[in-house]
Amino acid sequence: MEGDGGEKGRHALGEALGRLGRRLFPRREAQRDITGEVFEDSAPGVSEARAREWALVLSARGIPHGLSRDGELWRIRAPVRYAAQAVEEIRAYIRENRADETGASRLPRPIPARGVAWAMAGLCLLFVFLISDPVVFGKRLNFVRMGAGDTGAMLFSGQWWRAVTALTLHADMAHLVGNVAVGGLFMAFLCREAGVGTGFFLALAAGAAGNYLKAVVQGPGHHFLGASTAVFGALGVLGGLRTLCGMRGLSLRQAAPFAAGLMLLALLGAGDEEGGDKIDLAGHFFGFAAGMLLGVADGALMARRWRPDGPAVDRTLGAAAVLAVVLAWVSAWYGWSWR
Repeated sequence: MEGDGGEKGRHALGEALGRLGRRLFPRREAQRDITGEVFEDSAPGVSEARAREWALVLSARGIPHGLSRDGELWRIRAPVRYAAQAVEEIRAYIRENRADETGASRLPRPIPARGVAWAMAGLCLLFVFLISDPVVFGKRLNFVRMGAGDTGAMLFSGQWWRAVTALTLHADMAHLVGNVAVGGLFMAFLCREAGVGTGFFLALAAGAAGNYLKAVVQGPGHHFLGASTAVFGALGVLGGLRTLCGMRGLSLRQAAPFAAGLMLLALLGAGDEEGGDKIDLAGHFFGFAAGMLLGVADGALMARRWRPDGPAVDRTLGAAAVLAVVLAWVSAWYGWSWR
């Protein structure tokens, strides 16, 4: 009997120590990253504010979870057995707050200063090279004469590549520095919303479309150059994206980005077109208008998830912008016709 009692005592002591050990050193469950499952888009991460908001939702529901930082973005994880429930709770929370649903995947992010700085530095070097009349293989090249905007050549000779090459040319260093400084500021905010590659692609598309409209509307006899059309195109894209973001019907608050863009266009893009420092008013206006349309269109596609997003798409669009500039200059070199 004493033996049985001692055996039971040792067994009870072992169980008590086991329970204490499990409480002090709980077994770590396997966790799953659910960040990209919420919107079913494999998102690389969300902002810190959004991640902590979701964490509060899960805490209120008693679902274990964890947060981790991945560069400038944050990720949320949950144990495998709770992952499906966690995703559904977050989705239910988003549905209940539908006013914020459209902007949930387009929250303000930190400005990608390094990417924008490298891109603008590369553009600045290209601009300087093109206006310096360099000597190549013993021949001095006048790129300004080769690729400057000429509405007559565009309309009658099919040289529509001038709509792109003119964006890379400037009258002098003051003109170049002004466009780079203002353009860098606009591009920083645009790239925060759309991504570096996508932002420069949209700005280039808006600038080229603005020059195209200028030729069609104004007719032959006009010459132009400078990146200012693309600069104001970037401003228009930014205004279009921010106007559409979170829109549910039209209101003064949602139209504020559009109004702000128009004010900046009036302040920075206007001047005496007949004066010594001639300003391309038509180019600024058409670039801004084209950019606004592109921004609204891109925002609508993104809101309805008809256009894929992510680093791969951003890099692809950035490469497409570079290839478009290269193709335009190759066409200028050989005098090709885009009919």
